[in-house]
Amino acid sequence: MKLISFDIEISKILPEFSGNLFEHSPLGISCAAVAHDEVKFWQAVPNLSKEENQQMVRDLMAYAEAGYSFVTWNGCGFDFRLLAEESGMFEECGKLALNHVDLMLLVTFTKGWFLGLDKALKGAGIAGKVKELPLKSGEILHDMNGGMAPKLWKDGEYDAVLTYLRGDVEQTLALAENVAETRKIRWTSGRGKPQSVSVPRLMTVRECFDIREPDTSWMSNAPQREDFVKWIPDWEKKVKGWLFLNQYICL
Repeated sequence: MKLISFDIEISKILPEFSGNLFEHSPLGISCAAVAHDEVKFWQAVPNLSKEENQQMVRDLMAYAEAGYSFVTWNGCGFDFRLLAEESGMFEECGKLALNHVDLMLLVTFTKGWFLGLDKALKGAGIAGKVKELPLKSGEILHDMNGGMAPKLWKDGEYDAVLTYLRGDVEQTLALAENVAETRKIRWTSGRGKPQSVSVPRLMTVRECFDIREPDTSWMSNAPQREDFVKWIPDWEKKVKGWLFLNQYICL
């Protein structure tokens, strides 16, 4: 399997506590990247135009047609959805989303709750997300996070944001390769206990709907599976139709 990771940074500066990011749409895309044998960027100031985002979609489709399998961390619920909104190409982005490997969904659909990328990286013995970045002034920025990227981009700190983005796609690719080899996603709980999810193979988002739903009755606001895919046109037909066909074939 030829793996290629994908990630996006938004351009809109949001409140520190912003809840559902899509409530603040349009979010804009300042930059995006893929990583395979090399890293490729899409970027623009202040953000990519609709036409540039459409070209990104076509570029991603070309990778898929060349046999690459996309991997992300929450790409179905965020990155591909954002790209669909910014490009207007919902059908094309929906197809990419359903047929790609969203590593976070493997955890969320199995456990019923979210897990951060940083915890999964550290659980795999991979360096965590980029935290320290040099700025144009020579100052070192500590405790970097994605929420800081829009302000940095607006301030002209393009190299810092691209370095952060490069770290995300390279580390997500490394994590996917680790999961494919070990068949597990590992992390340490907040109480210091080792946790893991068995991953028999790198399943696509569509295939993740085969995972038995966990008991989340104890949770007050458990993630709902449809929330990750309801932005995709005719998602129920595309997901449930595949599940029916898969069950028929297995009979």
